[in-house]
Amino acid sequence: MERPVPFNLDAERAVLGSCLMEREAILVVRNLVSSDEFYLERHAVIYEAILACLEQRQPPDMVTVAAQLRQAGQLEFVGGGSFLGELLSDIPTAIHADHYARIVRRCARARRLIELGAHITAAAYDESRDPDAVIEEAEQRLFVERAAGACDEDWQGQVFDGRELHARNYPPRPNIIEGILPIGPTIVHGLPKTKKSWFSMGLSYSVACGGMALGQLQAQRGEVLYIDLEMDEELENERLKVLYPRSTPPEGVKFVFTWPTIEGGAFFNRLDSYLRARPYTRLVVVDTLVRVFPEETRDGYRQDAKLIDPFRRFCAGRGIGMLLIYHSRKLGGSGDPILGASGSTGITGSVDTVLELRNDETEPSKGMLLRRGRRLRDDSKMHLKWDVQLGTWAINQKAGTLTPERKAIIEVVQEHGPMSTQKIAAILERPAPSIRRMCAEMLTCGQLLSMQGLYMAPESDMA
Repeated sequence: MERPVPFNLDAERAVLGSCLMEREAILVVRNLVSSDEFYLERHAVIYEAILACLEQRQPPDMVTVAAQLRQAGQLEFVGGGSFLGELLSDIPTAIHADHYARIVRRCARARRLIELGAHITAAAYDESRDPDAVIEEAEQRLFVERAAGACDEDWQGQVFDGRELHARNYPPRPNIIEGILPIGPTIVHGLPKTKKSWFSMGLSYSVACGGMALGQLQAQRGEVLYIDLEMDEELENERLKVLYPRSTPPEGVKFVFTWPTIEGGAFFNRLDSYLRARPYTRLVVVDTLVRVFPEETRDGYRQDAKLIDPFRRFCAGRGIGMLLIYHSRKLGGSGDPILGASGSTGITGSVDTVLELRNDETEPSKGMLLRRGRRLRDDSKMHLKWDVQLGTWAINQKAGTLTPERKAIIEVVQEHGPMSTQKIAAILERPAPSIRRMCAEMLTCGQLLSMQGLYMAPESDMA
């Protein structure tokens, strides 16, 4: 019994009805199906009329498509305006237009393969044909068909309307360390001898025990992989004994002193294997970044961006943070941590967060952390102090000069209690952005405290 060729008239009607219902539908299906892939001829004629309306920059609906068919003398052939109405009433929504279009396309491809098989069979029975020539012809036609299928890329699912994005509710993305280290790759850079490694080790142990980083910033607890390519086990032993002179370090920070470069993906292959074995890892530290770059690395924005992009892609979806230790340019970046890093901005521009650690030129025990990040709500400077006995950086609560403007803010919150920056600005009759920035700076140096978005004076009167 002869089997019927593949087709799906319901899917064809659904494609046409979707295009008549929603003008965006044709923008999706035109890249998935062509008119010659419809099994029923009148369906193909209607589809061509819809495409003609699109070429004329007219939204395809019952009126415009009927007019197009009438002009071409084909309206009666397809069943008149009543048939267009039936197509429109057949479907409740056009949201699945791409699904119906793929069904139509799949049936059409199956029919072409059946036709090709019949052609090959007939040619094989023809004794005048060379079998090698038949095979070569079949391979060429199969190659064309395979290439056509490969072009059927579902990129439409990657395009979002602004209204659709606006309607979504994403859960807040947690930080590895509040205010300085979100999920994803973060670059921290500084000049030589700015104690970047000490800084990174301090952050690592705050994550390992879920404590306070820099003395004030809450860290999310998890394991840390510290890829230390600058020191060996003996030097690391010395530093750990400085950090923990009378006790053993907390569990959770794992050190490794050899690691492959990113060339050929070796770095990420090993890291992927490590994370599968240690799934509670939340932070990976690379000390230093240049040690995992290929030996022959050319400078330039595009080249630098290509070096960093794999780190960003690797972090995506894994929920981990990466702290990539780098170096600063000698002349600095005039207060901008993005411009202060060595090399082109392809390095710093390709990550979400950039930190710059600076030493005070006049007082070695003081420092500053500059920060920029797409996911950082506050990018004000952090004043730091260095504890030489413990080998740790901490936020300097007493840093910063108490100017008359800052003293006025403290007096307002002392008198009125916890307040928002908008109310403080109204009482002081100052621009709200200026007050907001000043309160953020005062918060980092301990001149103000914050609770649920409201600012208050610390218990000790700093005025």
